[in-house]
Amino acid sequence: MMAKLSVFIITYNEERILDKCLNKLSWVDEIVVVDSGSTDATLDICKKYHVKVFHNDFQGFGAQKQFALEKTSNDWVLSLDADEILSNELIDEIKEVLIENTYIAGYFINRQHVFLDKVFNYGQDSKKCVLRLFKKSKGKFDGKMVHETIVVNGNTGNLKNSFLHFTARSLEHYLEKINTYATIFAEGQYLKNKKYSILEIALKVKLEFLKKYFLNLNILNGKEGFYWSFLAAYSSGLKYIKTNEQYKKVKKQLMF
Repeated sequence: MMAKLSVFIITYNEERILDKCLNKLSWVDEIVVVDSGSTDATLDICKKYHVKVFHNDFQGFGAQKQFALEKTSNDWVLSLDADEILSNELIDEIKEVLIENTYIAGYFINRQHVFLDKVFNYGQDSKKCVLRLFKKSKGKFDGKMVHETIVVNGNTGNLKNSFLHFTARSLEHYLEKINTYATIFAEGQYLKNKKYSILEIALKVKLEFLKKYFLNLNILNGKEGFYWSFLAAYSSGLKYIKTNEQYKKVKKQLMF
């Protein structure tokens, strides 16, 4: 007998991929969507499927996903982003896990990177395993504002198959995302009393591009691989520049 599974997703203006994401989940027992105020067709898309929709003001990715997790009803849960699509092979593999009386508390799944509609077949970004399938009684989110992770109390395993991750709706959307993440990073680094020299920033940007493009094999992913590596370096530099500006801004405020 297959154990019941809940899938939970957080959303904010996710109409681009959400329909395809939910379409792959018709076999699950429960879908929970926590929305933070979408103004596009996100909620209309949810109405097409058997989805439990909740509203929660956004307090950071870790807190938002923990809120969504707590709304689920089953012990086996799968955390998905609204821009992720399960493969048929992965679905079959998850079903096998749910049939087994396993001692494993959580499973890592390979996330295959898609950027500007290009599926990356090479590099670290398409070989990134993330813990997504787990027992609710054994796991929780770490509460980080960004780059949140699931922490499980128990043994973990790895599934063989992958899901697709459509990283950005558009180039403009991805630049907005970079800016948001850089701001959050800068605020955190300021609290640690961090500052960066111009030389340090220049070296970090150069090394980040070289690592992404050559060491991580994005050179094999075509022009999109170059764009991705360039933007990774840009993101790196922006984080450190914003940290310095945050430091200067707060110091100026304290003077008055």
